[in-house]
Amino acid sequence: MWANRNFHTLKEQNFAEAPEQGSQEWLEGRKGRITGSKSGDLFFNFKKEEDWDVILDKWFGDTVEDFNDVAKSRMAWGSKHEDTAVTVILDSIPGSHFFECPQINIDEVYAVSPDGAILVLNPDNTPANHWNCEIKCPGGGVGKTPEEMKAMLLKKWKQAASYYCVQIHQEMVGQNASETLFVAWTPLLTRMWRIKFDQDFWNVALDVLENFRLKSVPFEVMQSKINKMKRMCWGIMNVPIFQDVETSFNQETEECFVEKIIKY
Repeated sequence: MWANRNFHTLKEQNFAEAPEQGSQEWLEGRKGRITGSKSGDLFFNFKKEEDWDVILDKWFGDTVEDFNDVAKSRMAWGSKHEDTAVTVILDSIPGSHFFECPQINIDEVYAVSPDGAILVLNPDNTPANHWNCEIKCPGGGVGKTPEEMKAMLLKKWKQAASYYCVQIHQEMVGQNASETLFVAWTPLLTRMWRIKFDQDFWNVALDVLENFRLKSVPFEVMQSKINKMKRMCWGIMNVPIFQDVETSFNQETEECFVEKIIKY
């Protein structure tokens, strides 16, 4: 799949010993740390004071999440097609190189496992951009056709989902990147946004995460802080689309081929 492509594996980067994402060793390495995706609990699962300890136990305890069959199917679809999405990125952005990322431990509390890093080179091979890369594959794993997934993307993904804002900022901190290429892939259409790091937002998000981790404020104050963070998330993620990439899709090989690039 990656012959003659600008795809750089962990092994090529001398990270051969890094555990594969999703493996038991990888899961063990996340224990006791606040990883990028855990902030989603503050958006969806923190509704009453009793939820606080439940979430903290999920973050730092030995609780194993139980996913239903639909959720497992969606996650399997996303994991399977992240590499397909990378081919679309590389084929639509001249000079782009994709680097697999290991888990990055920011400090004793925070860690991230980015989908990847992208380095874009100028024609003279000097660096033009360094992006954190976040890839989503919405609509898959629930029996939708490629045409239905494309229609869903056009209807529901007019902007990158705001609840990923904390995650991508945490990943940008881990990678020392000033921008994220946020990618939503479906077999027939891939939509991309460029989202800049916002230091004021990150200060607010880190304050929220620390107050939540330490339970250092009352429940009502915690909710108020989270609501402020949510409002900021929407504004930061509400940026113009960078580009849409229309593709054909070979259902037998499950490969995408770029047909048209639409810049905005």
